[in-house]
Amino acid sequence: MELAGVQAVCSFYGLELYNFLEAGDVLEESGYDVANLRGANHDLGKLYIALETALRI
Repeated sequence: MELAGVQAVCSFYGLELYNFLEAGDVLEESGYDVANLRGANHDLGKLYIALETALRI
């Protein structure tokens, strides 16, 4: 779902999409905990992995 619109645009223009998805939900036994969600989703390490992947393609 997150990439559906981007894929539609790429398909329309004949571009190849290389997606990079990372699970970022923080779940505990007691339920959904949003306290650590920012740290799970926003990490420069993930950006560096995506950039390294792009350089190798």
